[in-house]
Amino acid sequence: MRLKNLVTALVLIALGAGYGVLTAGLPRRSLPNSPDPSFFPWIITGCLLLLSAILLVQGLATPRSARDNGVPAPPLRAPAVLLVAFVAYVALLSFAGFLAASVPFFAVLMALYGERRWIAIGAASLLVPVMLVLLFRHVLQVPLPTGVFAGWIG
Repeated sequence: MRLKNLVTALVLIALGAGYGVLTAGLPRRSLPNSPDPSFFPWIITGCLLLLSAILLVQGLATPRSARDNGVPAPPLRAPAVLLVAFVAYVALLSFAGFLAASVPFFAVLMALYGERRWIAIGAASLLVPVMLVLLFRHVLQVPLPTGVFAGWIG
């Protein structure tokens, strides 16, 4: 696992650096109190580089003789179910909107990654999309897809 973490961290650092170079040339907006087009790519670049650096440090700090006694790999059907769920989510996103499409998607993701408590699945799959909508709408002032239902509701 140590070698996998080191290789993955180095590849992700290279990707993050390349992405940062590509986004450095985005135009600057001169409007006051508004993020310019390069704001979100820089957040993504910073987070990617930070998490990759943490993975690199973790890989370097792990002893060479350490065995991977972690969680067993998911069954082979899990990636196929995840792919189908993601395609359905993207298709449903423009019709139902972010909030209505994200609740079942998060529930499927939680079940695929091993959560078995239905109350936790229900609570988190409702809470996470609502918190994301509030964060994007009120803090970042970025509208999320509302879908065609928004016109019917009012």
